[in-house]
Amino acid sequence: MNAPFHIDAAGLRAAFERDGYSVHNAVLAASEVDSLRQAIDAIPLGQKVRRKKGVYGIRNLLEICSAVAALSTHEKVRSFATSVLGEHAFAVRAIFFDKVPDANWSLFWHQDNVIAVKRRLEEPGFVGWSQKSGVWQVQPPAEILARMVAVRVHLDDCGATNGPLRVLPGSHRFGWLDDQINEWKSRIKQVTCEVSCGGIVTMCPLVLHASGASTSVGHRRVIHIEYADDDLPNGLEWNSKLSPVAP
Repeated sequence: MNAPFHIDAAGLRAAFERDGYSVHNAVLAASEVDSLRQAIDAIPLGQKVRRKKGVYGIRNLLEICSAVAALSTHEKVRSFATSVLGEHAFAVRAIFFDKVPDANWSLFWHQDNVIAVKRRLEEPGFVGWSQKSGVWQVQPPAEILARMVAVRVHLDDCGATNGPLRVLPGSHRFGWLDDQINEWKSRIKQVTCEVSCGGIVTMCPLVLHASGASTSVGHRRVIHIEYADDDLPNGLEWNSKLSPVAP
């Protein structure tokens, strides 16, 4: 992480609390982006990697890619989480996804609704248990996701033609909105999060968001890192819990 970067922590926190997302260009240098691309390309095939002609989805990146684990704890990236959550924020999950012509997709309006945990342990308010790539996933109470930040590191330019993230600002502040999505769509103007290569988009998992299929021929590679700031209740544990090693 060689390129200098400084964020206005108070401004980012205020904007995030109001809107549920933020967009930041020119965070990583071209050399840093290239190193991350190479690290992703070097991950061997396995159940955690979904491929067509190119890699388009990888789960459990904190566990299987040391470069992404290091990225999640580096101050230049982690500061986007600590600005909102405080200095005790830690990374709990990372995934990679891409949009290319032979592995293209779109997502309807939704809220992210699951977390990754070490083991299944029945607890009131935690529902919809499943396993993906060998890791337990569960939907927690909304207030846990409300206290999380996703930091999306872009390894390519993400403009209007390659399926950028779209959000409905402010929708993260009202818990689960399953039965209110159409009402939010009708009265809140959506925002398209265009960002340059090396830029970062932050979002609260609960903000209503969507993305269209890419209509361009290039990649749209994103490393999506999720942060929390507190342990789970009554013996439940995050599958990963990464923070900087104290000197």
